[in-house]
Amino acid sequence: MKKHLLTLSLLLGTGVLAMAQSPFIGVQNSPRKSMISSMMNPAEINNLDKKIEVNFLSINSSFNNNTITFGNILEFGGDVVDVAFQNAGSTVNMRTDLSILGPSFGIKSGKWAFGFSTQAFLKADIVDLDPTLGQSILDIAFESSNSITSISSNYNQRVNAAGWGEMGFLLGREIINTEKHKFSIGATAKLLFPGSYANFGLDRLSAVIVQDEFEVNLTEATGTLNLSYSEEDFDGGNFGLGTNGFTFGKVNGIGFDLGGNYQLKDAEGRSKLNLGLSIRNLGSMTFAEGQINNTYSMNIPEGEFFSLDQLSSNLDEVEQQLLASGYFTKTTETDGIKTNLPSIISGYAEVKFLKNLYVSAYGQVRTGDDFANETLTAQNLFVITPRLILGKFEVYSPWSKTDVSGYAGGLGLRFGGFFMGSNSILTGLTVDTKQADFHVGLSWGFGRYN
Repeated sequence: MKKHLLTLSLLLGTGVLAMAQSPFIGVQNSPRKSMISSMMNPAEINNLDKKIEVNFLSINSSFNNNTITFGNILEFGGDVVDVAFQNAGSTVNMRTDLSILGPSFGIKSGKWAFGFSTQAFLKADIVDLDPTLGQSILDIAFESSNSITSISSNYNQRVNAAGWGEMGFLLGREIINTEKHKFSIGATAKLLFPGSYANFGLDRLSAVIVQDEFEVNLTEATGTLNLSYSEEDFDGGNFGLGTNGFTFGKVNGIGFDLGGNYQLKDAEGRSKLNLGLSIRNLGSMTFAEGQINNTYSMNIPEGEFFSLDQLSSNLDEVEQQLLASGYFTKTTETDGIKTNLPSIISGYAEVKFLKNLYVSAYGQVRTGDDFANETLTAQNLFVITPRLILGKFEVYSPWSKTDVSGYAGGLGLRFGGFFMGSNSILTGLTVDTKQADFHVGLSWGFGRYN
C-alpha cells in the first residue's frame, strides 16, 4: 500500500507543527486568569483578572511519539518513517495536535460570569501500531530478504486524523466568596462543527507475513479492517490531502465541559491556593456528508496468500483488490461517522510559596477508549510548573510526563496578555527528545481588577 496509508498521520501532523489539541501547559495555570484558564476549567471564568477579558488569538501545537527522536529527523529526513518502524521496540505511537483559540471573551457581573469561545482542532495519530506490520506495508525489507513473521494482536491498531471546530458558551457562578474562601462552579456548552475524518483500523489481527525478496504476502490471517475517509479531502481517492484541505461543515454535534474551583485567599484577597477539577469534552459529533465508512472482515486460510506489496495507493483500487481476492467481506455504513470527543478528567493545584514564586501541578486522564474506531484520542499527562512573577512579567518552566513521549521540560514567557513558550524546548536541546511543541497567544483585560 506504499507509504501513503501509514504516513497519513505524519504528513498531516508535521504539516501543522508550526501551528497543533493539548492544553496550553504552563500558561493555563498562571495566576493571571484568562480565557485560556477557562478552557482548562470553565469554573475559572469566575476568576478572570479583569471584569472583561478578551482573547484575540492563541495557538498551541505539539508532536509526541515513542519511537523517533529529533536527531533521527535531522539524520534521516524523508526516510524517518522507515526508521520509526525499524527502531520500534514495541508498538508505535504518535500524537500530533493543533488547537487554536480564536476570538473569545469573558465577562464578570457580580456573582455571575459569562463567556463565549471559538476554537479549531486538528489531530493526526498513530495508536499502538505493530512495527512488523508497519514495515510490511511500507515495503521495507526485514533483516533478511526472506523471512516469515507472525503477528497476533488482541486490540485495534489505528491511524487516525480529524479536524473540527467548536463554538462555546460559558456560564459561571460564585457559590461562596468570603474574606478567606471562594468556591465557584462553571459549565461550557459547545456547538461542534465537524470538518474532516479519516481512520484506518486493524482489529484483532492474527496473521503470518511471508517475505520473498521484494514480495510481501499475508497468509493464515483473520481480523477486521475499518477504512473511513471523505472523498472530498483526498485527491482522486489517494492518501494525500486534496485541494479542499481540512474545512469545517455545519453544526452536527454538541459537547460539554463541567468544572469546580476553590481558592484560599491571602490577606490582600489574592489567591494563595487555587484548586480545580473539571470534566471536559463530553459529547460527540457526526461526520456525515461525503463520508465513506467501510469495514472488511478478513479470512485468509493457511496455504493461500494475499499480496501486500501490490496494493495501490488509490483508495478505490485498494477496495477492488481486497474484494477481488475473495478473502475480504465488506460492510458499509451509510449514516456517517459518529465520533466521541477526546474526553478527559483533569485536576490541578496552584500554590503561592513566596511573594513572587508560584508552583502549580496539573494532571489529566483520558476516559475514552483509544482503540475504538469512533473515538478521538487524548493523552494522559502530569505537569509541574514553577513560575517567577515580577509585576506583569512572568517566567514559567513546565516539566511534564506524557504516556507517549515520556519526560519533557520547557520554558515560557508572559508579559501582560502576551505569552509564548514551549513545553519541551529545554529537553529539546538534546537530539534524543521525542516531543516538539510551542504555544503563543495574545489576550487583553479591561475594567477593574477583581
